[in-house]
Amino acid sequence: MLEKSNYKKNKEIDLGEKMLNGQGVGKLATCRYGFFPMSYNGCEIIAACNLRRLLGIPVPLSEVAKEIYPYGNSFSGLFGTWPSALRRYFRENNIAVKELTKFEEFKVEFSKGQYAVISFWNAHHVFKGLHTVCIENVPEGVKVYNRSNQTEIPVIYSKLDDYMDSGRFIRGYIATE
Repeated sequence: MLEKSNYKKNKEIDLGEKMLNGQGVGKLATCRYGFFPMSYNGCEIIAACNLRRLLGIPVPLSEVAKEIYPYGNSFSGLFGTWPSALRRYFRENNIAVKELTKFEEFKVEFSKGQYAVISFWNAHHVFKGLHTVCIENVPEGVKVYNRSNQTEIPVIYSKLDDYMDSGRFIRGYIATE
């Protein structure tokens, strides 16, 4: 039920067609997921939306949030979305992905791909929470979308290891289309 009232509010917010970055600033910060603003808990929703945009199959953020919430919310959005719930979202939307839970395997497979979504711990322990982003292989390295709450542009790292390490990696979904 909560996802319906949030959907009604979120669909009125025009986020444009650009990639979504900086979930804690601008219009993106006013969107809602569960009982909270997406500035607090929307990273998985934003990452799924960004992957769709990169794949050329965009839908509004409000649609992604409404669809994922019933089966993916973690305690009414208190902890965002379970990273494993993205598997169901991608499957139900016919978005071909390869799911990996080992960082070394992910790095090898992502080097052959173009786009992915990754979830990771913010620190080397769970008490700092987790973050989920959409990433893209680019000639300069790895472009990270929605890098942080306040970063409104994508950030490029020369290689994935400069951004992520195996101790923080939870899972990744590499687009296979």
